[in-house]
Amino acid sequence: MNARFLAFKLIHAWEKGKGYPEALLQGTFAQYSSLTRQDKAFITELFYGTLRWLNQLDYIIDTFSQVKPQKIRPEVRSLLRLGVYQIYHLDRVPPAAAVYETVEIAKRLRLPAWIIKFINAILRTVSREREKISFPQDDPVCYIALKYAHPEWLVKCWLDEFGEEDTKAICEFNNTPPPVVIRTNTLKISRSALKKQLIEAGVEVYETTLSPEGLIVKKLPCALHDLPGFKTGLFLLQAEISQVISHLVAPKPGEFVLDGCAGVGGKTTHLAQLMQNRGQIFAVEPNSQRQKRLSAHLRRLDVHIVQIKPGHLQEVVSDFPHSYFDRILIDAPCSGLGVLRQHVDLKWKRKPVDIANLASIQIELLEAAAPYVKKDGVLVYVTCTLTREENQEIIRKFLQSFPQYKLESIAHLFPQYSLFCTKDGFFQTLSHKHGREGFFAARLRRL
Repeated sequence: MNARFLAFKLIHAWEKGKGYPEALLQGTFAQYSSLTRQDKAFITELFYGTLRWLNQLDYIIDTFSQVKPQKIRPEVRSLLRLGVYQIYHLDRVPPAAAVYETVEIAKRLRLPAWIIKFINAILRTVSREREKISFPQDDPVCYIALKYAHPEWLVKCWLDEFGEEDTKAICEFNNTPPPVVIRTNTLKISRSALKKQLIEAGVEVYETTLSPEGLIVKKLPCALHDLPGFKTGLFLLQAEISQVISHLVAPKPGEFVLDGCAGVGGKTTHLAQLMQNRGQIFAVEPNSQRQKRLSAHLRRLDVHIVQIKPGHLQEVVSDFPHSYFDRILIDAPCSGLGVLRQHVDLKWKRKPVDIANLASIQIELLEAAAPYVKKDGVLVYVTCTLTREENQEIIRKFLQSFPQYKLESIAHLFPQYSLFCTKDGFFQTLSHKHGREGFFAARLRRL
């Protein structure tokens, strides 16, 4: 299978709402098992790159098109996006090759001759004029949105919150591919021993600076799941700042812990590591597919202290008496605006109304969990977004309603993370300041 043709199919499938990018990509790789590593890398680059720069690519297409934007057929726009991305963003791809290969896909699709000529004309024009392409500078919101490929509503929010230069820096950060970071399963091996084992297998790895279990993986000789130690549960894929969160919860062996929004279990299994597989963790997850992935992680990592609780937190907690848990983690569903470089299509799917809707869910989750923390126990609230409505405002509202809780200073308790703490005591990473994904955490102690 031609790599560009498969990339086109992926782009078009995403446009038609047929799945998340990662699932679509892995499904394609599974279907075409004969693809080489180079093919897979190129397909990934074309697919993710096109999604990352979507509105900018559309602006360029519409600038040079003599057909009204709404008249361009969806499969034709997907093809044009693929071609323009190669011409405008991939220096290692000769523009002539990008034009030719895109036109060949159009022929393979048996598109009408006039459409093939239309595609050819636009791509040749973009190739010829690419050094002259510019974006309107009379409106800062529009300019930043197109130059850095972000939706206008989001750019405006960040301009109001952070100012122009920081907004540009956030957008630039979001357009860089994230590093591959794994978490050592210290129930089975030390970080240093895993690092040594991976180096011996030809992998270039570096230790993370914030997480004591993390390794940054570079120059993979094979797929991650084919590395030595993956099948035997020596490590798990998990971003570095996400690993830090479990250290802020700081569970002790033998404690009772509730992970109120467990997902596929990155933080759940990390909590179990920190507890040395002693105690009890209840992992709440309503989605059946995520439950299956969580269960698979538990088996592979040999984590024995986690019990999966299907359902939503508000329903599940009623199974327990009040003041039952030593610690509760609420890794709340959020807008995800701090992790856009990991989720390349999320910025196009989020809408302003989502923030208010999510904020109402977030405060409900905290309020539902609050009665179930022991006296002197800890409740940790986490998001991976940048909006005050989902972060500081949620905690402010919660403390007004629950005076039996106090906000603890994370800088005081965890001086190793003081660089990432606000004067109010919150943990907050910002890409334009720290060069890392945007996470927020508040640590609340019950009096």
